Amino acid sequence: MHILAWFGPREFFLGLDAKWLADLQEFLHNALPKILVILIGAWVLTRVLKLITGRIIKVAERRSSRLGHMSQVRTLTSVIRATGIGIIGFLAALEILPLLGFNLQPLLASAGVVGIALGFAAQTIVKDCLNGILILVEDQYNIGDVVRLAGVAGTVEALTLRETKVRDGDGTLYIIPN
Repeated sequence: MHILAWFGPREFFLGLDAKWLADLQEFLHNALPKILVILIGAWVLTRVLKLITGRIIKVAERRSSRLGHMSQVRTLTSVIRATGIGIIGFLAALEILPLLGFNLQPLLASAGVVGIALGFAAQTIVKDCLNGILILVEDQYNIGDVVRLAGVAGTVEALTLRETKVRDGDGTLYIIPN
């Protein structure tokens, strides 16, 4: 900014290397419009996903009278929304990075190795989440039900994909992984 004020914009741009200007011009004419289209497309897809999941919740609110059922619907729609946004963001990044000059082959190879390592490390978290999905889909128990889980009996207060919160008769809250 100080250079522009000192020399003026015309002198500044005249002093730049012709190759740099050619690269900038090519970026502005070729890559930037593609990047903008990808970003706008990702934004639109994200908005559509949020609209659909919001609509699912509204329909479920009109048709359901049970609190537990609404909890199931909200949990599943939040998982669908978060997963969808993650996938949209990942795909948009895969499309934009080559336009910025990044070579994706080493990045994707490294991501595969890191993904395998994280998969082994997060094995129990993945199991808990899959069990949580099955609990919700199969309607095994809901919020407000009296259950016995992992040797603990009580009322289900909260149910997420990863854990179930059970409060027993004396008021103790237990958090049980699914």
